[in-house]
Amino acid sequence: FEGNAAMLVDLLLGSDKSILILGEPGSGKTTIVREAVRVLASRHNVCVVDTSNEIAGDGDIPHPCIGDARRMMVPSLDA
Repeated sequence: FEGNAAMLVDLLLGSDKSILILGEPGSGKTTIVREAVRVLASRHNVCVVDTSNEIAGDGDIPHPCIGDARRMMVPSLDA
């Protein structure tokens, strides 16, 4: 695998553990999550549940960066 998710491939595909991604604004958290979704969706059924539409986009068609993953847009619970 290539890209930012390459450092997580062993955790993504070889474990059932959770992964927490922390970082400052602009550090690449969203990019890593998108690539992780794409990698997982190539082997498993994946659905992105997103309140801000940041991961998969907000158009009628999900952003191509998430590969074969499905997207579920939900309103924020804070409203």
